[in-house]
Amino acid sequence: MSLFKKKNQKKENIKKSSELVEFLMLENSNDETLLKIADNLKNHVPYIINFEKIEVDEINKAIAFFSGITYALEGEVILIREKVIMFGDNNAFSDGTLKIFVKELT
Repeated sequence: MSLFKKKNQKKENIKKSSELVEFLMLENSNDETLLKIADNLKNHVPYIINFEKIEVDEINKAIAFFSGITYALEGEVILIREKVIMFGDNNAFSDGTLKIFVKELT
């Protein structure tokens, strides 16, 4: 008899954060679209969003909204290039794969 039991360790198929990234060409900034993306951000799904197809006022609204969500989740906002931005919560950046992914993109 031993003092400590061996735990049944299952090898789970854990994905790296860089494999979870969603790429999105934002075509409108209606509330329904923004809220759906916000829900996914809260569920630890990082986004790279291209804002090129929407007007400047809509871009500002969307970036302010996503930045607020990201701040509340203690995450990061990374500019990939003009009008292309990555948003992710602190959990998405914890394994370091997103930082490497972003370096490879730029």
